[in-house]
Amino acid sequence: MDRGTPCQPQWPIIFLDVDDVLVLDRTAAFDKHHVHELALDFCQRLIHPPAGLTLMELLQAFPAKIVVTSNWVRFTSRSAFERLLRLAGYEQVALSLHGVWSAPGGAASTRVQAIDDWLTDHHRGEPYCVIDDQASGASLVESAHDKAGRVLLCRVGIGLHRGHLPFIYEALTTNRP
Repeated sequence: MDRGTPCQPQWPIIFLDVDDVLVLDRTAAFDKHHVHELALDFCQRLIHPPAGLTLMELLQAFPAKIVVTSNWVRFTSRSAFERLLRLAGYEQVALSLHGVWSAPGGAASTRVQAIDDWLTDHHRGEPYCVIDDQASGASLVESAHDKAGRVLLCRVGIGLHRGHLPFIYEALTTNRP
């Protein structure tokens, strides 16, 4: 069980989905490329600007560490995901990835199970927020995380936006179960 070093700051954690949160339209062109080979212009179009800018605003005002919960972690590495973020213009997001950057679920695993497993292995009591979408995050509805006010489900086709910031700030500053 990795609990980190005692002197390491305990940054709040953001569990972050990608599709329908940051990326609203993953085109066929994306599926034909390996993430580590994507071109600059494609990366800049891939991440929905309101979502990327909202995440940047959040991280500039409120340092936190990001754990990716998306199925993307099955086909990309940390370095490839960081490269995508950097090429898209979201350097701060790339720099904010947690040391244990992903919470991969198995093929039969739900999102809530993947998050619970990550928390069991790595959580040190930090406040956290789960940012997902209504489709892939359905298992989070009525979960302990949802009941504690830590789950934000973005609308499919709309994604993350500035209107979500008050909820996220509240979740990341409240120390409750």
